[in-house]
Amino acid sequence: MRPLLLSLFVLLNVPGALSAADWPQWMGPQRDGIWREPGLATSLPEGGPCVVWEAKCGGGYAGPTVAGGRVFLPDRIPAEPGATPPENKDAVPGTERLLCVDAATGRTLWEYRRNTPSMISYGAGPRATPTVHNGRVYFLGIHGRFACLDAESGRVHWEVELEKQYRCKAPMWGFSAHPVIFRDMVLCTAAGDGSSLIAFDALTGKERWKAISVREPGYAPPIVCEPGGIPQVVHWTGDAIFGIDPLTGRQLWEIPWTIKYGVSIAAPRAVDDTVLLSSFWSGSKLLKLQLSGSAPEVIWETERESDTRTTHLNALMCTPVITGDHFYGVCSYGQLRGLNWKTGQRYWENMDIVGKGKEIRWGTAFLTRINDTDRYYCFTEHGELLILQLTPEKCEVISRAKVLEPDCPDVKERPVVWTHPAYAGGRVFVRNNSVIRCLDVSAR
Repeated sequence: MRPLLLSLFVLLNVPGALSAADWPQWMGPQRDGIWREPGLATSLPEGGPCVVWEAKCGGGYAGPTVAGGRVFLPDRIPAEPGATPPENKDAVPGTERLLCVDAATGRTLWEYRRNTPSMISYGAGPRATPTVHNGRVYFLGIHGRFACLDAESGRVHWEVELEKQYRCKAPMWGFSAHPVIFRDMVLCTAAGDGSSLIAFDALTGKERWKAISVREPGYAPPIVCEPGGIPQVVHWTGDAIFGIDPLTGRQLWEIPWTIKYGVSIAAPRAVDDTVLLSSFWSGSKLLKLQLSGSAPEVIWETERESDTRTTHLNALMCTPVITGDHFYGVCSYGQLRGLNWKTGQRYWENMDIVGKGKEIRWGTAFLTRINDTDRYYCFTEHGELLILQLTPEKCEVISRAKVLEPDCPDVKERPVVWTHPAYAGGRVFVRNNSVIRCLDVSAR
C-alpha cells in the first residue's frame, strides 16, 4: 500500500523553499516518520555517532525542526531568583522561547521570548514541534500563544493568544498539537466554544474558520487525508473522532470515543482511505473513510479498555510508523510491537528496547524509518539511539549507543527524554532539558 500524505505540505510548498534534506515539521517532511535521504548509515560506529556540536537549551518536550540550514527549538527558561512573581500565586514564573541556531555549528542566530507563567502539569516547557513553511516558522506555546515568525530573522509576523481570543483554558498538560499546514492555512487546536480546531490564514493570522465544541480537546495534531482525492481533516479529541471539511470547517462526521483524561496524544496515521488511532487506555481503531464524507466504517478495534491487558497497540506519545501492510509502535508499558495494518494482528513484542527486559509504565521511544528499507532509527527515553531491523518476522537490534542524558525533572518515577529527534543532512538532532546535540550519522 502507498502511505497517504498526512498533509498537503510537500505538494503545496513553494518550489525551492526547502531542501530535500530538511526536517521542517514534526515526523518529517511528509509527517510519516520516514527519513528520505541518500548516504545514511545503517549501523552506528563503535562508541556511537560523532557529536558535531552541542548547545545549551532550556526545558521542554517539543522536538526540533530543521530547515534552510537552521534548527528551531522551543524551550522554557526558569525565572531568575528574585524575579517579580506572577499575578496568579499558583503559577510558576518563566520565559517561553523559540531558539534558532545554525544547523552546521549550533551558534545562536535569534531568539523569540515571551514571559509565560505556567500552571501546566509536567511543566518543563513547550510540547508542540514548530512547523516551517515558505520561510516562516509557526510556534505554539504551552499556554496557547500561537506565533508566526520569519525563519531567517525571527521577526514576528503575527501572534494569537488562544486562551484569550477563544476564551479557553489550556489542557491539563498544555497545548501540544503540532501546527499543520493545509494550502494557505495553518491548523491548530484549542478548546473554546466551537473552536476545538481552528484554521488561520498562514500569512495574516486571521481566522478562516473554526469548528467543533468538545469537553476535552486532546493533544493529538489533526491530519489531512484525501480519500478519492477529496481532502478531509481527521480531528481526534478526548471526546470523539471528527471528520471536517478543511476548506470550510464544516463537520462531516463524528464517532464518539471518550478517552480517559483526554489523552488522545499519538497522531492518527493514514494509509490510502484508512486511518489508525491508538490510545493508552482504550487501545486502537482502524477506520475506513468514505468518499461521500459520511461516517467511516470501523474495520477493527480494541474491545477491552485496559492499559495493562493490551491486545493491539495502546500508544501514549509514540506515533506508530507504517511500512506497507505493517506498522510498528510502542505500547503502554514500553513494549515495542509489530502489527498487521489490515487486521490488527500482533506479530511480535520486544521488551528490551525501552523497558530493558521489564514493563515500564509510559515507556517511550520514537521510531523513524530509513528510506525504503526495513531499518529504523529508534530514540528512547533513556537517551539511547538505536538502529533496528523491523519486519513482520522479527525485531533485531543492529546498533545501540547512549547519546544523551535523560534529565527531565517532572517525571517522578525516573529521569526521561520525551522528545522526538529531527533528522536532516545526514545528522540527528536530539535534545533534553539542558542541551541540544547534533550527531553525524552519514555513511562514511
